[in-house]
Amino acid sequence: MVGSIGEILTAFAAVILLAGFLRYTFGSGPKGALPSEGGDVGLLETVATVPTREAAEVLAARLAREKVRATIAHGSRGWDLLVFPGDADDARVVLRM
Repeated sequence: MVGSIGEILTAFAAVILLAGFLRYTFGSGPKGALPSEGGDVGLLETVATVPTREAAEVLAARLAREKVRATIAHGSRGWDLLVFPGDADDARVVLRM
């Protein structure tokens, strides 16, 4: 059976309030996670910069084959290949091969 109109409106209002609260709490801002203006990438260190994403993915795959963890990010000069500071020297050696 369907409840009274007041119960239906109350339930509908509760759902809308809950949806608004969840969007406010867990929703992302309009920009999302963008790097800071200074180009700070946190703990990571740039070991190479290439003009295209495809080139960066090829270099990241080469590092992965040598067990060096790497990620790529779009920077101001192109696509940056980023690694942890402890892996930076190993990454540079692998990229010179």
